[in-house]
Amino acid sequence: MTHRLLMAAIKHETHVFKRVPTTLADFRHGYYRDERVAEVFRGTRLELGGFLAVAEKRGWTISHPLAVSTTPGGRVTDAAFAEFMAVLEEGLKRAQPLDGVLLALHGSMATESHDDAEGEILRRVRAVVGAHLPIGISLDPHSNVTRRMAEHANIIIAYRTNPHTDHFETGERVALVLARAMDERFLPRVHLARRRDLLRGFDAARTHTGRGPMVEALRRVAEWEKSEPGVLAVSVHSGYSYADFPEVGPSVAVTGRAADPRYQRLADELMEYGWCQRAVETERVVSVDEAMTALRTQAPAGKPLVLGDYGDAPGGGAYGDGTNLLAGLISAGVEGAVLAALYDPEAAAACVDAGVGGEVSVALGGKHDPGFGGAPLRVAGRVGAVSEGNYVFRGPYGTGTRGTFGQSVRLDIGGIQVILSSRNSGIYDQEQLRIFGIEPAAKSVLALKCMHGHKADFGRIASRLIDVDTGGLTTRDYTRFTYRKVPRPIWPLDPID
Repeated sequence: MTHRLLMAAIKHETHVFKRVPTTLADFRHGYYRDERVAEVFRGTRLELGGFLAVAEKRGWTISHPLAVSTTPGGRVTDAAFAEFMAVLEEGLKRAQPLDGVLLALHGSMATESHDDAEGEILRRVRAVVGAHLPIGISLDPHSNVTRRMAEHANIIIAYRTNPHTDHFETGERVALVLARAMDERFLPRVHLARRRDLLRGFDAARTHTGRGPMVEALRRVAEWEKSEPGVLAVSVHSGYSYADFPEVGPSVAVTGRAADPRYQRLADELMEYGWCQRAVETERVVSVDEAMTALRTQAPAGKPLVLGDYGDAPGGGAYGDGTNLLAGLISAGVEGAVLAALYDPEAAAACVDAGVGGEVSVALGGKHDPGFGGAPLRVAGRVGAVSEGNYVFRGPYGTGTRGTFGQSVRLDIGGIQVILSSRNSGIYDQEQLRIFGIEPAAKSVLALKCMHGHKADFGRIASRLIDVDTGGLTTRDYTRFTYRKVPRPIWPLDPID
């Protein structure tokens, strides 16, 4: 059956405790309009790739006014949000009449004026399309799903892997449930369960360990989607802890064929399981000192030991300029190591001026907030490579994703090669190192500024993966942040039996 649909993406993970706002200029490398949306995302392993694949297979007429995303960071400015919404709302009006809407969102976006930006996006979309048009959304499982999101969306489905390797499949799932609703002419309803006393849960959505609360929750999800009549999808969210508003934290969303207390009971049951398992985690995050000890005593030869800089991860909203892990590597005298990528446009520019082979003495990092992640570190080194910083992901995480470090360099400091970037970017794919002449599998240590996502590609070559809390903005020590709007008491900030 031929249908008319609109699809769009407005994605940002917002760390509200970051001092630096996210402006329209920060989105410039990830802002696409109209036909460019299909050109960029068709054939990729991303949500919009999944939307397009289903739409084109079924012969739908589909419009795509915008797709916009950027590295997680501080609150999105009202000016940027206003532009995105103006484009989306005008696109919705031009595309009428519509049979459905597909949106790729994150689930933890906040602007200067809206703590629940996704709720506001959906409210405005609903105002244009009316009460009876189905809206399906994809989310990241590290999301804070709100009552307003559940009220205005008819279908909610988050990724089911962490590291996230099922962006495409998630887009497909949302589109296929929407197709069923349109073909059979019913309006799905979302039934949301959450708790006011839980900041994080479901083992940070980890699935790569093969065990734990998220894995068990998804096992139940698979059973329910097969055996429970009328259950179209069940979505599990671990929450995003660097937000500060009343609806922060884990949740479960059951999409059913209609409003029904039975679906709400299923959501409540799985949320209660999440509460009971709140303290269970399948991976330990260690200190920098513990990581250096592991390098000396537990690093087998032949494959690199991979350190994930959990505490200063740009993909979680951190500044990306923390120096604590680099200082540890230098102090330990590590050879054959790579640290990627340290965000420091000033130092990168100085190295570019020196040119390949140039000797430099520069202060690296720590320029935004030295209290989080480490103060500037004075080093002497040799410029090993200069790059425009453009890359395309070839590994299993977001295959086909285009990105850039901006003007960037490889600075060789003794036995350590440091990537300096002029655009803050997490590390998820080996191609991000290869553009600097680095073959990751040949190194002894890879220190990567990332919390989870790097494990999909780098896990395939690693002797061991270690998460390191370096004290940056994505630290696990939530007591370092001044929460003003979350309900109290809330675990783990407060002891709750």
